[in-house]
Amino acid sequence: MELFVFLDLDDTIFQTPRKCPENAKLTPASISKEGFVASFFTEKQYYLFKALKANTHIIPTTARDEKTFLRATCIETFDYAIINHGGSILMADGSLDTEWFHIIETQIKPLLPILNGLEQQVRQFSKIHGIPLNIRLIEDFGLSFYLSIKHQYGHTKALTFVDNCVIQPYLELHELDFYCHMNDNNLSILPEAINKAPAVAYVQKKLDQRYGEYLSLGIGDSLTDKAYMQQCDYFITPKNSQISRYL
Repeated sequence: MELFVFLDLDDTIFQTPRKCPENAKLTPASISKEGFVASFFTEKQYYLFKALKANTHIIPTTARDEKTFLRATCIETFDYAIINHGGSILMADGSLDTEWFHIIETQIKPLLPILNGLEQQVRQFSKIHGIPLNIRLIEDFGLSFYLSIKHQYGHTKALTFVDNCVIQPYLELHELDFYCHMNDNNLSILPEAINKAPAVAYVQKKLDQRYGEYLSLGIGDSLTDKAYMQQCDYFITPKNSQISRYL
């Protein structure tokens, strides 16, 4: 029986140097756009990754866009790759699954003016209150998927302040079917359609057609990963993950 692993990447199987234990033995996992090593495996993470790579089909299931996903140099081959928080799916040859992309595009295109308006509201609030934020619409394949906000100095309380004062009132005012995801210094505002769970379900149907019976494992760290992980036969989360802290 084949084993497929829907594997979140950042903070699940590797992380940035800031989040690595001091004096730990580290192995490079991804590079930055400048060509420097950006993320690392710890010794245990690398052992797990090598075991998964040797014995399973890894299906990366990540918030990364295409460019940053391809810079995860540890991922050499895949049957499918779910990227952009489930907004896009790549085939084994690296091409875009256009059927899934059309489904997503149809759902979120009507929401883009509202999403652009939210971006402007946050920028204005940031300027007025002197809060140094990195604000960007995550775009890929010519389509905006969601809004990403990070504090330049990692002050998560400031992100919570922005969420409470700007984002939540804006979403309530427009009665939007959006959700917010915050993990460490990363606040994302996403349309409900941009979600890993339906993307995983879509891929699982493809696997059903090809393999019939197979075993699936979901591995992730964030509360927003929980929904797709629960669609798998088993799921694993790191001991210090957002999921484990919540439980």
